[in-house]
Amino acid sequence: MGKQTSLPAQPTDAFDLRRLQKWMQSVISHADGIETGIESEQAREHIDVSAAEVEQVIERSNNLTSVERLGIYGNAYYSRLTECLRESFPAMVYALGEELFNDFSFGYLQRYPSASYSLCQLGNNFSKHLEETRPDAHEQEEGHVDWPDFLIDLATLEWNIEQVFDGPGTEGQSLLETEQLLAIPVDRWAHVVLEPVPCLRMLAFRFPVNDYFTQFRKEQKPEIPAPGDQFVALTRRQYVVWRLELDQIEYELLARILQGETIGQSIEAVATTGDWDLGQLAEKLKQWFQKWTAADFFQAARMP
Repeated sequence: MGKQTSLPAQPTDAFDLRRLQKWMQSVISHADGIETGIESEQAREHIDVSAAEVEQVIERSNNLTSVERLGIYGNAYYSRLTECLRESFPAMVYALGEELFNDFSFGYLQRYPSASYSLCQLGNNFSKHLEETRPDAHEQEEGHVDWPDFLIDLATLEWNIEQVFDGPGTEGQSLLETEQLLAIPVDRWAHVVLEPVPCLRMLAFRFPVNDYFTQFRKEQKPEIPAPGDQFVALTRRQYVVWRLELDQIEYELLARILQGETIGQSIEAVATTGDWDLGQLAEKLKQWFQKWTAADFFQAARMP
């Protein structure tokens, strides 16, 4: 076996452990490779050596140079981050195949290096990266959707599911019930502001990726679907993420309520966007509010 990583033959206080750790992190995580990492300003702030002088910090072994030894850690670093991304985007891995997904991931990690101590933030910009690097970016026509949009939508759905699961919830708290809404006097109802739970998210897609994800979870081997608008609400109940499909007008109404508009303002705004029969709209509103409260979308109702 080769020698273990060691400090140079200098006084024992030449490089303290904290400096060495920060230097090594800067080197092995550099997007352009080990030698560029050694020469980088960030690394040289901790230990000022060039790639040619790196044996002053990390000794070579019988078989490997110092740079090659550091390269082992660099490869392991990116392999671990790619593994984390595969766990966050399993349906994307299925849709692309593992090898192509790994290529996407490596490009992403070079463009958006991990900057947090927590891996929970690792995929924050993944869908943004897919949008920025889509192969048809220069040919894209307004309103036209194609397979890159499917991948972007799917990545957006999967990342939001993970964030809702890991984020704040309402477990153990009292939430707004249908009976509480019905108890509000009719003449005050339009002035009510509904306070959403912190885990509620609303998403609009150009492909039915929620259906695709459901089929994937059921191991039904889905094919990439045809384009089609889909609106989805995500929330968490008893540490389980729920996905509820919404009608477009329901999505628009709920989005306004989440922005802090009163119920009356929200209804008035969406009622003017379509050719609605007032009786039909009233019945829809009743169904939607029952659906939302049953799904624990709101914490409270208040008067501004």
